[in-house]
Amino acid sequence: MSKKLAFIGGGNMAEALIAGLLREHTLTPAELLVCEKSPERRAYLENQYRIETAAENARGPQQASTLFLAVKPKVLAEIQEEIRGALTPDHLVISILAGISRERLAEALGHPERMVRVMPNLPAQVGRGVSAITFPATLPESGREWVRTIFRSVGEVVEVEESLQDAVTAVSGSGPGYIFYLAQVFIDAAVREGLSRPVARRLVTETLAGAAEVLRRKEDSPEELVRKVATPGGTTEAGLAVLLENDLAGTFQTLVARAAQRSRELGRPLPPAGEKV
Repeated sequence: MSKKLAFIGGGNMAEALIAGLLREHTLTPAELLVCEKSPERRAYLENQYRIETAAENARGPQQASTLFLAVKPKVLAEIQEEIRGALTPDHLVISILAGISRERLAEALGHPERMVRVMPNLPAQVGRGVSAITFPATLPESGREWVRTIFRSVGEVVEVEESLQDAVTAVSGSGPGYIFYLAQVFIDAAVREGLSRPVARRLVTETLAGAAEVLRRKEDSPEELVRKVATPGGTTEAGLAVLLENDLAGTFQTLVARAAQRSRELGRPLPPAGEKV
């Protein structure tokens, strides 16, 4: 085979991985292939990264030993018809299809002993992502380290049991959306207090980034860090009182539970034609 890694789908997450793999010199452009239906997207990826692309998904397993599924979950039924026949027990398949279990992937494509499920997240686009990996028990360490290497090119990796992947999806997969929404309302509140929007955005962005870095570097628990910031009778304590009064903790528990449930729903097989859901 002429390629080491073939992407089925050339969207934002595939591009983040391509950029990371090339930036970290993990792979060269000549070792990558992207199978993508959109002519415009193929042209962009070819020009931006000097990689080979193809319109036919079947080219992926024909040319590469590792296949990376980077499409929407609903597209699985379509791509399985195109790639299943070319897959062999020697192929390694990495899937980032939200909610789609390894069991369902194996039903669609075969070879469950070579199916790896991963949930990355959007910060991979800037090299600060975190990816949760579920390996098949029979995958050799060499295969596991290859998968870790791929995802370390765009951030951190953790390994989890597959039963926890829906929770991972709700926390880190969807999490950036919650943070972006928090940033939006935080900025709007700052503007209402008289700050210009550019200054408010910079203050909020750097505060969130700095607080995250403190969490990364310090051994203190989040609860301990809250106590260090919230001086009795001070401004932080006054603001935190509002969060407590409005049960922010309960809201986040409901938020994560609902997102995890949606991930489980995405993984359910579609009912037969004509059957009511």
